[in-house]
Amino acid sequence: MSKMRLLRAGQTGWDAWKGVSGTRIARLVGTKLSKTIGAGILEIEKNTIPSTIDYDEIIVVLEGQFRSTSKGEVFNCNPGDVLWIPANTSFTLETDSKARIFYVRYPMDPSIAGAD
Repeated sequence: MSKMRLLRAGQTGWDAWKGVSGTRIARLVGTKLSKTIGAGILEIEKNTIPSTIDYDEIIVVLEGQFRSTSKGEVFNCNPGDVLWIPANTSFTLETDSKARIFYVRYPMDPSIAGAD
């Protein structure tokens, strides 16, 4: 079992999310810390990214605005908003400027390496 940890901003490195230009992801909690939950920060700049997830996910908007579209329904998200995405959902993340979000997903996908 892992011990409690403080994860400071800037403590982890940034990578392009799924290799997509205009994105940066910092995986804060991954399989090295937890076998059940994942969390991190994602930045998206002037992009539309389709995604399908097989886990539950919560997104909290930290900065900027973005849209998410699923099954024809558009969700306009602003700082402080929380977006719930159930498992097996297809959606897009879109922004005309820049957005920074914090995400939490459950259960953790063991194939994705996480932060220490």
